[in-house]
Amino acid sequence: MEQQEFEWAELSPPRPIYQRVLIAAALAVVGVIGWYIFFHDDLQAMPPNSPEPIAYLPPPDPRLTFPTPFRNVKPDVRYVGDAKCASCHDEIDKTFHAHPMGRSAEFIGKSQPVERFDATAHNPFTVGPYKLAVEWSGGKMLHRLRVKDPDGNYLPDYVTTADLAIGSGTRGRSYLCIEKGAVWQTPISWFGPEARWDLSPGFDLGNGGRREIRSDCLFCHMNQVEPIAASLNRYREPFPVGQASIGCERCHGPGELHVDERGLGPPPDRIDTSIVNPKHLSSELRAGICAQCHLQGEERIARRGRELSEYRPGLPLEMYLTTFVWRPELADLHKSVGQFEQMQQSRCFTESRGALGCTSCHDPHAMPTAAKKENFYASRCLACHGQSAKECSEKIAIRHANADSCIKCHMPRLTSSNVAHTSITDHQIPRKPDVQSKHRGLLPGAIPIVAFPIGPHVPTVAEQERDLGIAMARAISHIPAEETEIRQVIASMSASRLTASVSTWRGDTPAWMALSRAQETLNDVRSRLDSATTAAALAPESDEAQGKLAAAAAAAGKLDIALAAANETVRMSPTSVEAFLIRAWVFLLQQDWVRAEADCRAALAIHPLHPRAHLLLGICRYRRGDPTGGGREADLAASLATTPQLRTNFRDLYRSQTR
Repeated sequence: MEQQEFEWAELSPPRPIYQRVLIAAALAVVGVIGWYIFFHDDLQAMPPNSPEPIAYLPPPDPRLTFPTPFRNVKPDVRYVGDAKCASCHDEIDKTFHAHPMGRSAEFIGKSQPVERFDATAHNPFTVGPYKLAVEWSGGKMLHRLRVKDPDGNYLPDYVTTADLAIGSGTRGRSYLCIEKGAVWQTPISWFGPEARWDLSPGFDLGNGGRREIRSDCLFCHMNQVEPIAASLNRYREPFPVGQASIGCERCHGPGELHVDERGLGPPPDRIDTSIVNPKHLSSELRAGICAQCHLQGEERIARRGRELSEYRPGLPLEMYLTTFVWRPELADLHKSVGQFEQMQQSRCFTESRGALGCTSCHDPHAMPTAAKKENFYASRCLACHGQSAKECSEKIAIRHANADSCIKCHMPRLTSSNVAHTSITDHQIPRKPDVQSKHRGLLPGAIPIVAFPIGPHVPTVAEQERDLGIAMARAISHIPAEETEIRQVIASMSASRLTASVSTWRGDTPAWMALSRAQETLNDVRSRLDSATTAAALAPESDEAQGKLAAAAAAAGKLDIALAAANETVRMSPTSVEAFLIRAWVFLLQQDWVRAEADCRAALAIHPLHPRAHLLLGICRYRRGDPTGGGREADLAASLATTPQLRTNFRDLYRSQTR
């Protein structure tokens, strides 16, 4: 059988296209590809990376070096949980936990559900060939995926427990399943404003009905989790650490020092340095506390040697994280969790010279009731605009129609561009509510994404280029596979930056993994394998690094290396369908049909309706002398596909492996 790599991206249905990337990249195609070709021989001539671990000294930890009077930023100060805070701050604790932020996550069954489960709540519902349903029984929630085979018979259902709800329910909730320390998102979400169930945002059931949840996602939805270093979605148990929902310490920092000292006596007359109080911070440091979760951007890249979980309120967020956003002329400011970017483009913000911040209008400790919202936010407008706001120039009829509300005219509700059944409040604060920003083109060769400025602690140019290279490598996965030329443009931009970066910081695991991804897109088989080998040597307990090494080695025909890495991936992630399918593909390349089939069946034991698992099982059955059974599995895989292109890709792969 001809050796080839199982191209996961090629078998995935096209995702929503990054239109603004394509516009900018298309203008730069000739120049960038020309640069890469010209210098490509030099890049190829780089010596193979040693599989031995590389000595690497990360940059100093800001928790130890940044000058601040607040002593609880130090890494040895522990988190204590809201129950400790409530013993002295009972009233604030109560109002905070009625706030959506204080209800950001909850174990299912701990309280009465906010959801409904009958047919009026769009339950069950269908997506393509799939029927999805939510069941509630005995304090447990089950999410069920059901589908018929091409002959009209029901296949075994994919059923997963919803162990943890993410979101307060005000706008919606998504759900997590916890399996042996690994955390997976289910395919069904609850949309609060419309009181209905529907497919989770961004899900394509043609890729399977579960998604790994990384720590940078949980960082913004849960109080504290401890990820296993460099893993995809594995966490130290117990999961989570302490309470589930966001708590006091997310904005004030670890509370151990404060609790111990205040237990010995009242606070000092001067500022209490045992815990961060955001009102005593500079505007940039205060903004960083909000931005840690509310500045989503397009890509969030941890700074070299840092983890986002290390960030403490009172420290510069930009020392831990670089957030990339679209350039202003390309930005989509109507997406959910885009309010931070919107506000900083508003005239209110720019003319305040940093005085305006999130807490100028929002009380993080309490949410006004529906009856008091209009007056509450109007008072915030009047705090800056005073009498001029009362002398509004709008026509009297329009003012009366909007109950004389500043918010209804200047912060209108808009439909979210990236989450269904959801609206957002326009934080651009436009003077005229019907005036919207328009996209403009970029000059040839311009980079479409830029780092969002939060504070003055800007990284060096080399560090900025490193972060941008990783961001562009990650962006490749959002560009449809058929857009080959555009993918290669972005990949070559990424590879040039990351090649320079890893020559300086050879122990930078995320940079090596991103470089391998860029080299994959450029079909640079040898360099891709070298980069993946180095990453796996630097992070031997990373299932992500081992998975990338398995794929890179398989593409290079190094099947012994590929199998060793695939074995490690399965060992570390025994609940991952993808881990078994990576190893199944290596066995197929080795023509070991028996073990390949065993891995396909192990994947289907986890998820009986996984399309790619059925496709590879079909190839195995054909190769083992059962062409009829193989054809049925291939037809089943095609019937589970959600797009015509994915269906065609499945059939093409099956034919190429069975001729």
